[in-house]
Amino acid sequence: MISVGIRELKTHLSQYIDLVKQGENVLITEHNKVVAELKFPEPESRTISENHKILKKLVDEGKIIPPKRKREIISRIEKIKIKQKEWWHLYQESKEN
Repeated sequence: MISVGIRELKTHLSQYIDLVKQGENVLITEHNKVVAELKFPEPESRTISENHKILKKLVDEGKIIPPKRKREIISRIEKIKIKQKEWWHLYQESKEN
């Protein structure tokens, strides 16, 4: 693991990025305190079904609240197309009310 100050990092960023690509972790410091870490991203290992299981568990534990609408409903609404004249007519009616 390498530690580098912000000024040094800015000056030689491409060199530090190359080190990260090789698997090195780089700690970024400001006034001798670690403020960030550069590391190679971990590969996506979870599948969509695993994510759904995690979300269901969090809902069951009461840690998150599921959406009230399902995306499928919103997708169907988005697909409804109104002709320009129909839209204008509806708009004018709404202004009259």
